[in-house]
Amino acid sequence: MGLLDSLEQRLDKLVNGSFSKAFKSDVQPTELGAVLQQEIDSKSKDIDGRLTAPNLFIIDLGQSDFERLQNYLTPLASELEKLANDYTHQQRYERVANAHVSFRLDSAFDTGLFRVTSGFGQPPVTATAAEQSPTTSDLPAPVAMMSEVAPPRLTTIAGKTYPLTQAVTKIGRSEQAEIQIDDSGISRLHCAVILGSEIVIKDLGSTNGTVVDGRTITEAVLTEGSIINLGSTTLTYSSR
Repeated sequence: MGLLDSLEQRLDKLVNGSFSKAFKSDVQPTELGAVLQQEIDSKSKDIDGRLTAPNLFIIDLGQSDFERLQNYLTPLASELEKLANDYTHQQRYERVANAHVSFRLDSAFDTGLFRVTSGFGQPPVTATAAEQSPTTSDLPAPVAMMSEVAPPRLTTIAGKTYPLTQAVTKIGRSEQAEIQIDDSGISRLHCAVILGSEIVIKDLGSTNGTVVDGRTITEAVLTEGSIINLGSTTLTYSSR
């Protein structure tokens, strides 16, 4: 069982099943965990000759999500801290201290959108999981080195961008797909991109197949600049 699966199961058990019901909208706990892992990978840096992971994280949520999840933010922060510590250990990164996660309200964000920022330092001595203000002045002092990470994304030749913010993003012509593409060569549910310690694309039994970097695949790991061909549509994967 992966770390993200364990996270979701622990959260569901923690509140006797009500947690999963609170996450029926676009924001899912595994999405937060997946982006947290990406932030660790992308922002780890050499400190005194050792590859060191960030350990301070702030997750910005829009008004609707923040209010809807208010009662769950403290247990969610605790579980995400465990995930961050476990993932840092699993990837053999060093860390300056244990992970600390807090949430902020950013009214500029629409429902289902969120942002993870990170830094290095000692966790605040007293801190709550929920922060009301999105202003920089309200950040804990150790997060002065904070940096923002954009979600990975797929981009068409014409320049249209599809952010990958969910744990599983289905691509196809159907309304059930998170990324809907009007291309007769694409199946209703053609393929899916799965976020984790690696970004994986999986064919969903499509009629014309999924081609990644010139090779027809059933499942493949996406890397920076990977070219995905679906029907007559070409997408480029990017995480930067």
